[in-house]
Amino acid sequence: MYMAAYDWRLSFQNTEVRDQTLSRIKSNIELMVATNGGNGVVVIPHSMGVLYFLHFMKWVEAPPPMGGGGGPNWCENHIKAVMNIGGPFLGVPKAVAGLFTSEAKDVAVARYKVIDSFI
Repeated sequence: MYMAAYDWRLSFQNTEVRDQTLSRIKSNIELMVATNGGNGVVVIPHSMGVLYFLHFMKWVEAPPPMGGGGGPNWCENHIKAVMNIGGPFLGVPKAVAGLFTSEAKDVAVARYKVIDSFI
């Protein structure tokens, strides 16, 4: 098991420029595949990490210097499955509904300001 973290304050590509995060993820996945008889890894990204991992999969197969240089079959050869948890693929639609209802008490005051600006 390997847990990867990244600095969410940076753009996805700048996490590679500053911290080499994408390269470290690539190296760790390659190590796990090599030490497990060539079996692909199962990746479970969470929340914004889902979009980050999607970026990683594009980056790792792209040629250097903008990509990881893994080649067009890198993901197929190293990743068995990806199980996304809470990825924001469609944004956060419930957040908007929460502004117009009293579902979340922490945004109850903001609710009136939002409604007033649309009336």
